[in-house]
Amino acid sequence: MSALEERIEKAAARSGIVLAASGRLAAFNDAGILSPVDVHAATVIARLYGETDEQVILAAALVVRGSRFGHVCIRLDQQRDIATAEGQESDLSEELWPDPEKWLKALQQSRMVGDGLGPEPLVLTGGRLYSERYFRYEQQLVELIQGRCSNGYGILEPELRESLGRIFPPVENGVVNPQHQAAVRSLSGPLTVLAGGPGTGKTYVLGRMLVALAEQSHPPFPRVALCAPTGKAAARLGEEVAQAASLIQSELVQQRLSTISRGTIHRLLGWTWRRGRFRHNARNRLPHDLVIVDEMSMVSLPLAAKLLSAVRDDASVVLVGDPFQLESIEVGTVLADIVGPAVDLSYQRVEKTKSRIGRRVVVLDKVHRHDERGMINAFAQAVKKGDADQGVRFLQAGDEALTWVPDTSSEAFEREMQRLIEHRSRLVEQARSTDSPAAVLSSLEELAVLAANREGEGSVAEWQRSIEAALDERFAGLRYGGEWYPGRPVMITSNDYRLELFNGDIGLTIQTEDGLRVVFGPEPVRAFPPTYLGEHSTVHALTIHKSQGSQFKNVVVSLPSTESRLLTRQLLYTAVTRASDKVTIIGSETALRLGIERSARRASGLGTRLWVEHDHVTA
Repeated sequence: MSALEERIEKAAARSGIVLAASGRLAAFNDAGILSPVDVHAATVIARLYGETDEQVILAAALVVRGSRFGHVCIRLDQQRDIATAEGQESDLSEELWPDPEKWLKALQQSRMVGDGLGPEPLVLTGGRLYSERYFRYEQQLVELIQGRCSNGYGILEPELRESLGRIFPPVENGVVNPQHQAAVRSLSGPLTVLAGGPGTGKTYVLGRMLVALAEQSHPPFPRVALCAPTGKAAARLGEEVAQAASLIQSELVQQRLSTISRGTIHRLLGWTWRRGRFRHNARNRLPHDLVIVDEMSMVSLPLAAKLLSAVRDDASVVLVGDPFQLESIEVGTVLADIVGPAVDLSYQRVEKTKSRIGRRVVVLDKVHRHDERGMINAFAQAVKKGDADQGVRFLQAGDEALTWVPDTSSEAFEREMQRLIEHRSRLVEQARSTDSPAAVLSSLEELAVLAANREGEGSVAEWQRSIEAALDERFAGLRYGGEWYPGRPVMITSNDYRLELFNGDIGLTIQTEDGLRVVFGPEPVRAFPPTYLGEHSTVHALTIHKSQGSQFKNVVVSLPSTESRLLTRQLLYTAVTRASDKVTIIGSETALRLGIERSARRASGLGTRLWVEHDHVTA
């Protein structure tokens, strides 16, 4: 290839076009379904294995592409619909898609494809095609979960069972109390999955359960670890335990609860940044007797496999979260797969299922909060059900906790923008002179703007520019010193194990006697010079995906245009449930309805493999 040809190909790659691709690969690249990375990876693998069949190489490229979209695998019989929905609108001919039966046969005959027992880069099983890496993670997690499901429940001490029964009545109004079942199973079984939406009492159950455990007269108190994907989520779980403990006037209870380990999953597993791996693993298990993982919906497939492999076989694991939230930023949809159809079954029907995993799942579906969240929860349920008509009616009802601004050129939008600027201005003033970093961080959590996209109409970037322009106008010289200024909120975008700052952690820049410092909660607040921070970004607005694990008093949800593939009910549900007091939706009715009606689910084999007998449910 000449120097000129190389320059042309590099320029084409930057524009998303692969000149070296031909046939099906070129057509799929032109259509925007495959990226240059997908095509390049597939062709390199094909050359290594001497593969020339276009169908096989296309499948390999789609597997690479799938992992970029969070899929663990691809399903040959569904790939056309999934890929087209996630790709750009195009005139790609249907004839270019291989016939599923012929495609399957070609893959079965390929040297690139194996059954997971050999070194082949692709694994084919049950009509699903995996990369070897993600197949091994899924296989490992299936074996770990099934192993725990094969073990029975232990017998609780009578004193502990009595305490739990006092806190959580076993039966309410003639119906089994799932909170009681969740607490009993969490303390007696090798695996319990506690699923439910906001306000259903997940962390309440865990907090009271641990207090009941600490009250027991039989020492020793078990070694307990509370963890979550982000520091903020882990802190909230710890706060629930502290709140429950404050109701008990006992030094012994307080002392026992103080021994509970709290932090991120990475901190629990002991990430060693020099070696690039976790200290605790299958060969070096965690010492804890009970491991509770909150916000499990945010946990990727690889991290879930590593976490469960590090827990002792005789220890208990409790996985907690909302299976309807957005999945992990990385690959997998672990919680939703594990919960499976249990989320749609009554407690009695789950108990009758022949699936072993079904008996480990407790779904809390009764909302116990009766405050200003009432309308927010009602709207969230409409979104969850995909009922756009009901969702629109709730928004049009005029409730103060739930407002809608369909037109960005309206006075209502200007008022909303002014409210946001006033909040950010107060934040700057506080950050310029404060003796309480914790109070300023609390102010930051009063209001958040959540957007689906990083760029484009209604995006994070658009909101950032508008807010910073308004602050520049109000505070002359605020940003003369460069990107850092008092009141600048930042989010860590890459794990920093030395500082124990993790992807998604949010801090605020404040002025101190020693210069600017970026402070991070929860208490005790930690402060760092800006130059200490690794990869980060300004977050006057943040993506809905990045908001997972966080809670704010007021949330402004900025909907993308209807063309955005990100606009789904899972996205909207996650955004709305970040708010405790008030939600404002900004976006057209068309975008709103599309967001409620369109559902997106990642391809994975985990749920199918765990719930293989889930159809055997008796009414």
